Amino acid sequence: MLDITAQINKGIMFIRLEGELTTNNFYKVAEEINYLLYKQGILMYVFNLKEVNKVDQNLLESFQNKLTEIFLHCGSVAFCGLEEKIKRKLGERKEQLFYVTDEQEVFQYISI
Repeated sequence: MLDITAQINKGIMFIRLEGELTTNNFYKVAEEINYLLYKQGILMYVFNLKEVNKVDQNLLESFQNKLTEIFLHCGSVAFCGLEEKIKRKLGERKEQLFYVTDEQEVFQYISI
């Protein structure tokens, strides 16, 4: 089971995920991203995974593809609550991909 909560704060979309993030339910996250990215024009995203109990390793490629769409369409993404091994797999993108410990920390990296 995966719960998704989205909130806009100072022009940044915060997407909080809770539960299990698997290849079977990633489509929910992808639909939310697509709606916000293409229909609403959101330019910056923060994904909070602190409350995610499980992340499928096979899911990382799908997440990377979705991140590339965001980077190509608009700009920056920050992750909150990711394990170090997942951070290493997602990699680095200067000025586009940030890893933060708390959601509010994103305002230090992303200028509006």
